[in-house]
Amino acid sequence: MLTQIIYDDSGFIISQMQGSSLREPVGIPFLNIEIPEKKRIVSVDVSASPNVPVYEDIPLTETEILQVDQTLQTTRLSQMEADNLAFTDYVLETLGGM
Repeated sequence: MLTQIIYDDSGFIISQMQGSSLREPVGIPFLNIEIPEKKRIVSVDVSASPNVPVYEDIPLTETEILQVDQTLQTTRLSQMEADNLAFTDYVLETLGGM
């Protein structure tokens, strides 16, 4: 979705609006941009010509953090189970050969 950023001469964002038919302001600096997924705009680099938006990553939500943690724990548990099975097979082979 198109986002209109209105900013001052230092790059500080004054206003941010979204829509499909945004009126272009007259006499004040602005950018009409598409903000990339999982990013947010924090300022405008006014030292570049033309001026460019400065983005940062949107932090993970608590739910996303928990999902990543659950995936890691599941992977670790699967590896532990595989290691335990391999060790059990080794012990059985070693004791069975006696």
